[in-house]
Amino acid sequence: MPVNTRRAALRIISEVEEGGYFNLILKRELKGMEEQEKRFTSALCFTTLENLRRIDYVIDAFTKGKRVHAFVRNVLRLGVCQLLFFESVPESAAVNESVKLMEKSPKRQLKGFVNAVLRQIALRAGDLPYPSREEEPALFLSVMYSYPLWLAEKYIREYGMDFAEEMLSYKKEGADTCVRRNARKVTAEQWENKLTGAGFAFFKGEYSPAAWYIRNISAVDQLGLYKKGVLTVQGEASMLAVEAAHIRGGEAVLDVCAAPGGKAAYAAEFGPSRLVAQDLHPHRVKLMEETFARLGVQAETRVADAAVPIPKYYGAFDCVLVDAPCSALGLLYRKPDIKGNKKEEELAALSAVQREILETCSRYVKPGGRLLYSTCTISRQENGENVDWFLERHPEFAEGRLVDHISEKLINRAKGGRIQLFPHIDHIDGFFIALLEREGEKQ
Repeated sequence: MPVNTRRAALRIISEVEEGGYFNLILKRELKGMEEQEKRFTSALCFTTLENLRRIDYVIDAFTKGKRVHAFVRNVLRLGVCQLLFFESVPESAAVNESVKLMEKSPKRQLKGFVNAVLRQIALRAGDLPYPSREEEPALFLSVMYSYPLWLAEKYIREYGMDFAEEMLSYKKEGADTCVRRNARKVTAEQWENKLTGAGFAFFKGEYSPAAWYIRNISAVDQLGLYKKGVLTVQGEASMLAVEAAHIRGGEAVLDVCAAPGGKAAYAAEFGPSRLVAQDLHPHRVKLMEETFARLGVQAETRVADAAVPIPKYYGAFDCVLVDAPCSALGLLYRKPDIKGNKKEEELAALSAVQREILETCSRYVKPGGRLLYSTCTISRQENGENVDWFLERHPEFAEGRLVDHISEKLINRAKGGRIQLFPHIDHIDGFFIALLEREGEKQ
């Protein structure tokens, strides 16, 4: 690959390092590239970010603790990534192209340093000084799979070393995008014909009847079927949360953390007589309204804080969906740009917010109604412990029979009214779902 693809990769990881959004930056940089160049640049950036801690550990071992300038470190990161993870790139190319990046930079005087470090690493590629799995298990997981040390320690403590390693080492094969058919605009019979006619390779989801996966597509929002509202992008675990709520025709439904609108739009397909979707941020509510307009969904929308009570909502809804703001640990396997930035103290702060939202939203549930709590995380503090806390304080609520509303393939995984999904076991996002029912006659 020519140096311009690596130069684009260097710009991308540099901007991500400064806090930019990987997907947006990547999309911008890929414009105008040939398809092969796009694939290489995307793979180099994704793999570098996915393995950042491991790459930095190797760089630090071969720079002997020297302080390395941010620009130089990013050049080294791309070079090390190619040496360790790109069998198709010759060692000489990984080193020489990195030196070329230095030649056309403000740090050109350090090209000899970059050359020397990468050549040393290339010589030792098969025998690098990584932490011992037996002697330093958490550090081993943190370095080898590029997760924060505190998270590796947490998972070992909660799930054991073998389970933690299976979870942190998981990488989903294939570039598949999960989509949902919009039943308002296309019948089940027409659906596969439309996908075939568009030239897509596709297959059904494993757990939700609404989930389909399309292989190797990019810029989904530019597809004709997307613009016409025939399909929408939504994770299969997210669909399962809506299905677990067991929404029925004629019910009043409230989604309190609704943006960008995927769950509420799916909820609309079950025929509620009233659907209210709210979110904290005005720009996200606007995004949600655009989603509803594209899909033909009728819903009341409003800007509101889910933790602040709305008295007129008390006892007004048969079903309340609470997809709470969370640490998103269940998504880290496919979001390499954020997995290294997670802080342990976030969990306690988020748990407090989640409990406040649960407390508030429980007031909106009619007698006999349901509260569906979900997160996209793998954190007992944010999941099971929150549900236990809530049930201890609200004897008028009890866990529902989740097994009646989820895929048969997941029945053995459900415990009472709750289930924790794991990417390495279920091959979808790590998600927690809890179905809570309020006592009283169902409306």
